[in-house]
Parts: sequence; C-alpha cells; structure tokens
Amino acid sequence: MRTQAAFFDLDNTLIDGSSVYYFIKGMIKHGEITKRNLARIAYDQYRFQRKKTESENAISHATKKLLEFAKDKPQKHLVELCQKIVDDFLPRVLIPTMRSKIEEHKALGHDTWIITASPIELARIVASELKMTGAFGSAGEVIKGKYSGNLPEGAMHGMRKAETIHELAQVKGYDLSSSFAYSDSVNDLPLLVSVGNPHIVNPNKELTIIANKNKWPILVK
Repeated sequence: MRTQAAFFDLDNTLIDGSSVYYFIKGMIKHGEITKRNLARIAYDQYRFQRKKTESENAISHATKKLLEFAKDKPQKHLVELCQKIVDDFLPRVLIPTMRSKIEEHKALGHDTWIITASPIELARIVASELKMTGAFGSAGEVIKGKYSGNLPEGAMHGMRKAETIHELAQVKGYDLSSSFAYSDSVNDLPLLVSVGNPHIVNPNKELTIIANKNKWPILVK
C-alpha cells in the first residue's frame, strides 16, 4: 500500500530565520567560538530574512564556517552541543502555523520529514523534538568518529532535495503524487514540483508569483 508523506524545509519555513545562525549564536553562548565570528553570518541572516530565500553564497559561507569549526572535533561532542542549542532556540522560533501543520499530517497518518540544507545533526534533533519521522540535511564527513572538515556530497540544496525524496519514496513506498511539500524558497522548486500538493510558506515576491500562477496554497506565519 502506497502512503503519503509531508516534506518540510527548515529555515524560514518551520522556524523563523536560519538554524545555522542560531547554532553559531549558541556556540558563542557555550564558549565554542568568539563574537567576532558572528559578524558575517549575522549579515547573511539579515539578507536571508529580507529576501526569504537562500543564496548559494550564503549557504557555502555558512557551511564553510561550520566545517572549520567541526574539523577534528568528535561527532559526539557536536551532537551534544546541537541538542543544547536546539533546546534553547526551537521553542522561541518555531512557527506555530507550521507546528499545527505537522500535527495535522501526523493525525492523518502521514510520515513527516525535514529536508534542509542545514547540518543533518541540527535537522535530526529538530525532527526528534517535534516527533517527526526523520530528517535529511547537509552531512559533514566523519572519519573514526571525528569530522574531516569535508562535505563530500555538498549541501542538501536545490535538486538534491528532489532526488532525496524520490529515493526515499522508493524505499518507503510513498505516493509522491498525493504527498505534500512546504518551503519558502524558490531554490526548492525541484522539491515542490516533485509532489502533488506543494505549499508555499512566507514567500518572497518571486515565489509568490510562481505560487499564484500554479494555484499553490500560500501560508503565512
């Protein structure tokens, strides 16, 4: 029996703003990095919220900074740090409308997944806190329990999101033609058009035009 699933972007969709930015702030709070490291990422966060989209440059920069931080560090340490940081920021920035949507899908028996360019460690913890089925995100290489500083498969972005849910559908038996996707970003069009029920969340002007043309529902926080 083929089942339905709902796929959610994380940044500016489930949460207000960038999870990487909140992670960097959390690292400062826990003494892992200095405030000086925050300046460029703060600018990226401001631009991200204004444009309500992700640029390749912003993603590459944030990913590079996290890889620099993680290099040679034990994965166990980063996961424990992620848990502390998510516990702090998630209740403050989770968009209530989207939490209701997750609960609605769960009540209908749908699997619920986060699909994000943010680090997989963050994504999995958020999914666990929200009692979702699971998460896919950008995965740093781990060798003998420590991060190498490399991102061998690149960021979970654009076409990779669409490829991921198609592979997942094959494994889980999802009927994508009756499944759902939620995103704020024009970069997620490959994800959105992969399902029969795309929903747009807090869109910018460009994505609003596309949504209206295709008669896709638009949700606002």
